[in-house]
Amino acid sequence: MARILISERPYVEELSTNKTRNLMVICERLFLPVQADASKLELAKEIAEKFSEDPQVLLEMLQAEAVELLFELWEQREGSFALETNFNDLQQLRYLGFVHVEEDFIAINLEAEDLFYFLLKSHKSAEVMERYSRWEQVIFGMLFTYGILDVYYCYDIFVQVTGEKISYPEMERFLLIRMVFWRSGILLRNEKTKRLFMVSREVLDRNEVFDEWNEQQDLGFKEYTEDEYVALAMGNGVTGWPGVSELFTYILEEIEDDRYKAMVIMKSIILMIQNGASYLDTVVKVSRLLDTEEEDEKLFYDCLKTVFYHTPIYGKKGHTLADMARKQEDVPFQVINGGKET
Repeated sequence: MARILISERPYVEELSTNKTRNLMVICERLFLPVQADASKLELAKEIAEKFSEDPQVLLEMLQAEAVELLFELWEQREGSFALETNFNDLQQLRYLGFVHVEEDFIAINLEAEDLFYFLLKSHKSAEVMERYSRWEQVIFGMLFTYGILDVYYCYDIFVQVTGEKISYPEMERFLLIRMVFWRSGILLRNEKTKRLFMVSREVLDRNEVFDEWNEQQDLGFKEYTEDEYVALAMGNGVTGWPGVSELFTYILEEIEDDRYKAMVIMKSIILMIQNGASYLDTVVKVSRLLDTEEEDEKLFYDCLKTVFYHTPIYGKKGHTLADMARKQEDVPFQVINGGKET
């Protein structure tokens, strides 16, 4: 547990305690002109001035969980706090100068509280953050489904499933500003075409996914509903596909009701399938994770096979193997005229 302390350092000085690289990335995401040889204090001043001129940008940057944690710290002000369970949210607050974090203490910056408390606490801001959180969940669901997604396609699908009336530049801005704090995804830009791609860190081989896309250029991205994308985001990439519930229950019984460990194993199975592992490879790897009793093997294989054929695969643009099989069945026979001409 870490102690909660009060820091009376000026806000700009608190910001400047970040690493230079972090400050450079934040400046880049805020579209601020930056000199390559700028000092940490100069970078911090640029960021602070941006927040002073346009404080609403904080609502785009900070995830709702980080804001909730910040209010908890502001209200508590003293005592102790668990660092490990709040690491990602604390990291966001640390980057933006709201807190200073060491191994044994968290220091709350008083000037940051004076500057931004009422902005973050207002009902209007809460509504804006709720909207952005929903956007984030849908986009996270897409990341978990497709692994890699051209942001143009992301925008098209997003607008269609949510009904949000936003422009493509607004979507790109949201991603660029918000994604600096996401641990699950990154943005890549093709320097030749200038196309922007959203990439999950769970993709093991990006080139293989792109190669599969090129082999199936007539295959469009499979679209799910807004609620399905959100469910995926909330479930850390695991949702109610056929067989998932049954396999999770089976795993849970095998490892004596350790739900956390069962979730880790379930997630590992999903990732193997999404990254294109064969059924045989999946069976072999999963068998190493579980000590399956011989009399339970049929149930295990039935559950695993159902999950295998109904999990969206990155290289197949979110389609499952069951989808692909149905598409092949839908192709009509081609009639070839035979016989000799008379």
